[in-house]
Amino acid sequence: MALEAILFGGIGAISECADLDRAAWNGAFRAQGLDWDWSWDMYQRLLATRDDRSPVARFAVQQGCAVDVAAVERTQSHLFAAMLAEGLPLRPGVAAVIMAAAGRGLKLGLVSRSATEPVRAMLKATARARGGVGFDVAILRDDLLHLPPHPEAYQLALAQVGVLPSAALAVVDSAAALQAAAAAGIGTLGFPGALARSGGLGVPGQGGEVAVLSMAEVDAAWRRSLRQAAE
Repeated sequence: MALEAILFGGIGAISECADLDRAAWNGAFRAQGLDWDWSWDMYQRLLATRDDRSPVARFAVQQGCAVDVAAVERTQSHLFAAMLAEGLPLRPGVAAVIMAAAGRGLKLGLVSRSATEPVRAMLKATARARGGVGFDVAILRDDLLHLPPHPEAYQLALAQVGVLPSAALAVVDSAAALQAAAAAGIGTLGFPGALARSGGLGVPGQGGEVAVLSMAEVDAAWRRSLRQAAE
C-alpha cells in the first residue's frame, strides 16, 4: 500500500489567516449594527471547538440576544475574501509539500468549514506560492449537511478522488478537523496554527504534530497512522 492523497483540513492548514478572520468577524458585526468586538481570547474560545454550530450563533446565545446569523456570516465572508485577496504567505513547508505531492502523482484535497468565497480568494492569492499546483478536490461549507467534526466532508473528499481512507493522510490544524478525519478512518498529522497554539490545544494526530511541514514528515505520519490503526 502507498500514500495516494493528502487532504488539508482547513484553510488554516495552508495559510495563517486567523488574524484576518477575526478582523472580518468584527467588521461584519459593525456592518450589521452589532456592538460586538471579539478579542483574540474570545475568538479562540469560540472557534477552537468541536461544536459544529456557527460561532455567531453560540455567541448570540451567550449574549442572550436574537441575531440574523446568516446576514452576519454573509458579510463576514465578503470581508474575509477581500482581505485574503490582498495576499498572504503559505505556512512553513506547505508549498514544498504541495509541489512534491504533485510530482509524485498524489491527490491533493482541501476540506474546510469555510464558505466558498473566502476559500476561492485564498486559493487565488496563494496560487503563485504553490507553483500553480491546484487541488483535485475542495469540500467546503456549502457542500455539506454536517460540518466537521462530523466526518461527512472527508468522506466526500475521498469519494471524489477515489482513494481509500487508509491511503490518505489529513494535515489538520484544529481539533474539529482532527476528529472529523479520524472518524472517516483517515490518518492525521497535526499542524497547529496560531489559533490552536494560543489555546494550548495542540492537534497531535495519530501521526504526530509538526511546526514545519515536509514530505518526510507526511510519509512518516502516514506510516505511524497505519501502524496505530493495525494495533
